[in-house]
Amino acid sequence: MTSPPRLDNLITGADDTYPEKQQSNLIAVETAGAAAGIKFTWEIDRTNTIHARHITSDTGWKISLDRGLDIFQKFEMNDVFSLANRLQAYRQVKAFEVTYLRKALDQRRSPCGKQVGVPRF
Repeated sequence: MTSPPRLDNLITGADDTYPEKQQSNLIAVETAGAAAGIKFTWEIDRTNTIHARHITSDTGWKISLDRGLDIFQKFEMNDVFSLANRLQAYRQVKAFEVTYLRKALDQRRSPCGKQVGVPRF
């Protein structure tokens, strides 16, 4: 059995309208991931210089999310008979793209932060 993935860091822009809600949602994702053995950390880019959101893994992958984590269309959360309310598979999504990029060996880092890959002499 393989171990669950470890995600090093999510970087996203600040939500100027609901910053407290954004932070509590990110903490909830972090907590839920921890319960499944997934290390998830996040940071908010306050420089307003990024547009796309991305996640980096400890295995050398960068996952670019053009919409961030906001991919679902609105649905009626108070309708107890709506399948979309309880099952993600029945929710409509907004158009979005996910791009997977493999970092060069000399740019990868181990979980303890040390550089791994091609030795440098």
